[in-house]
Amino acid sequence: MAAGGPASELIMFIVAIIVAGSVAGALAHVTNDIAGGIKIRGESLSYNLKSDAVIINDPENIPVAGTGPYNYIFYIKNVGKESITFSSDALQVFIDGNMIPPSNLTLVDVNNAPISSLDPYEVGKIVVTTTLSSGAHKLVIVLENGKVRSFVFRLP
Repeated sequence: MAAGGPASELIMFIVAIIVAGSVAGALAHVTNDIAGGIKIRGESLSYNLKSDAVIINDPENIPVAGTGPYNYIFYIKNVGKESITFSSDALQVFIDGNMIPPSNLTLVDVNNAPISSLDPYEVGKIVVTTTLSSGAHKLVIVLENGKVRSFVFRLP
């Protein structure tokens, strides 16, 4: 019986080491998954913080051209540190809650040259072809990264 005591203690010790190793391995795996998720989320957040735009029109004086349907001109400035995609496929435009179809949008630079992206601090023009009544309206632009910019303007 004397030899059975140390042998059972040795077996219990080995089992305890195996269980502790298994728990440590599982914790290491979970920690690695959390670290990977934090890294991916951090990169996404960094991109979102570096890419931003604002609408810079005078809300009381929207440039209008044409005889109907009219071409309303809105200026958008990239105020972020990264280029943003500037095409009718990459951003959506809503006026008073109605989505403007891409066929009614023209996206150009301030010299009316077609462009596909806005570099940092560059200004682009969004020309919306539609008919609007006089009074207050709300323009909403949704960027490719999901950021939403809204602008309330008034037409005479």
